Amino acid sequence: TIEVIVPWGAGGGADVACRLVCAEVEKELGCTIVINNITGGGGSIGLAQLTKAPADGMTFAYFANTDSNGNIMLEGVPYDKDAFAPVCKFAADPHIILASLASGITDMDSMIAAGDGKTLWGIGGAWTHWDFLKLEFEEATGTSYKRLVYDGGAAVITDIMNGDCTVGTPFVSEALAAIDAGEAVAIAITSAERNPACPDIPTVAEQGYEGFESTMWRGFVAPAGAPEEAMREFADAVGAVCEKDSFIEAAAAAGVTVNYTGFDDFQVFYEENHESVKA
Repeated sequence: TIEVIVPWGAGGGADVACRLVCAEVEKELGCTIVINNITGGGGSIGLAQLTKAPADGMTFAYFANTDSNGNIMLEGVPYDKDAFAPVCKFAADPHIILASLASGITDMDSMIAAGDGKTLWGIGGAWTHWDFLKLEFEEATGTSYKRLVYDGGAAVITDIMNGDCTVGTPFVSEALAAIDAGEAVAIAITSAERNPACPDIPTVAEQGYEGFESTMWRGFVAPAGAPEEAMREFADAVGAVCEKDSFIEAAAAAGVTVNYTGFDDFQVFYEENHESVKA
């Protein structure tokens, strides 16, 4: 049995993406994968748990853009980038800019007009890609919003639906249910092109901000010192899954954009990403 730690709550974008790929990796490896949601601390509680796990190739964790910099951005984080062994990347997902029905925000113009420094912008985890997206959007549009931090995207969507948060940027996999139910307003998607899971939602770029693009990569790491053979086997299984048309279609329907980087290339990517975020 392999354990995969997801340091975010059930039902959020990380959880949805991870369960989707791991269900297929199980078949490739011929074993059972147990998903363990360990929440709190902007993802740091679960990742700290991984660093305490035996480095035997039987425990992995979901990992994303800013996680290797946790000790720089969050107080009390007991690990640094060298506590993890990078395994692979399997997705790169855009966010949807979502507004509450009560806000009166219905399009990009009213979204920009609301950027007066007082409008609440929900962040699904402190100093995750959600924060970086907010900063990128503010810089591109000349706006400012009031940061409101949550522990995961599902909580952001709940408060947007009930009007306690004005805007937020959940991932496609998190946002579609609320949009389809008419309980929130989709303003834009942050990818360079429209997403096949929600083709009616325009990009930020096509609404007057040419070149704007912001996505969050999703991958796996193991504890430092894990056997390379076991990590390669896991990475290769993820790669085999990511090549299947049936998986790509299922992922797209769930709002997950497949984007695979294998074990060797991910070693370089991991270091370069760490330095980019740190800068």
